[in-house]
Formats: sequence, structure tokens, C-alpha cells
Amino acid sequence: MASWRFVRIKIVYPIVLVLLFLIDGNLMSSFGTLLLHPPFHIVPTLTLIWLFYGIQFEVADHVPFYFYVIGIGLLFDIYYTGILGTYTVAFLGAAVVMLKLRPFFDERLMSGLLLLLIGITVYFVVTYLAGSLINISNLSLIPFLVKELLPTAVMNLIIAAIGYYPVWSWYQRLI
Repeated sequence: MASWRFVRIKIVYPIVLVLLFLIDGNLMSSFGTLLLHPPFHIVPTLTLIWLFYGIQFEVADHVPFYFYVIGIGLLFDIYYTGILGTYTVAFLGAAVVMLKLRPFFDERLMSGLLLLLIGITVYFVVTYLAGSLINISNLSLIPFLVKELLPTAVMNLIIAAIGYYPVWSWYQRLI
């Protein structure tokens, strides 16, 4: 019985990750005029939230986590940007930082949201630096922090807070 539970999480986790990857793109496509309305740019990162849930609720110990992180990063690069490596490094950097900091946080909601905030910051700083290096980003650091990172972090933290306990309960049944 116990081995079947690990098989379930190994099947469910990547399926939901790919679905959230598609939903991320669909949200930006459907609500782009609302989310990207000047002066703020709000980017939903449901896939990063799902990776955070995997780290926070210790699912990363039961699945090939880094394989999924690199795979979803490559999918983002190929499908959404066409620039290979940017989102792969961003997802990997955020996941590594969250995994390394996870032992210092407990499973309470506010601790988890702080861990996610750190992950979102790493993710967007990596994409900002990559965009600056290849000259596709013309935003200086302060406007980037105020107009993109702050509203994006607020929206994604609200989404993560709403789903925190239901996902935790669901993981408890799967593991």
C-alpha cells in the first residue's frame, strides 16, 4: 500500500505541473490586457507555486524533482520565449534556493509564503538579469522592482495562500 502512494505522487505531480504550465500561458493570453496594463506588469507563476508546494510539503524527496524543474524550464524557454536557457536557469535557481532554505522554515503558512517570496524574487531577478544581458529589457532596477516584481509577488502570494492548505491536505493523501 505504501509503495502505491509514492507511485501516485510520481504520476500526479508532473501531470499537474504540465497543466499549470499550460494554464500560465492561457492566463497571460486571456487576461494579458488586464495583467499587463501599464504601469504595472503582473505575471502569474502557477508552475513556480507548484514547485514551491513540492518543496514546502516535502514532495521533492519522493519525485525526480530536479528533472521536473529543468524540464519545465526548457518547456518555458521553447514554448513561450524561444530563448533557450533563461527560464531553465530561473526555475533551477529559485528551486535550489528554496530547497536550501527550506530547513530553516516550518510548515506554517507565513513561513511558507516567505520562502515562496524568496523563490519568486530569485526567479524574476534571474530573468531580469538575462533580459538585461541580451538587451531585451530596457527597465532599470527600481522600476523593475516596483512595477513588475512587487505586483507579481503580491498576486502570486495571494494565490499560494488560497491554495496552501487544500494542496497540503491533498499531498497528505497522496504521500
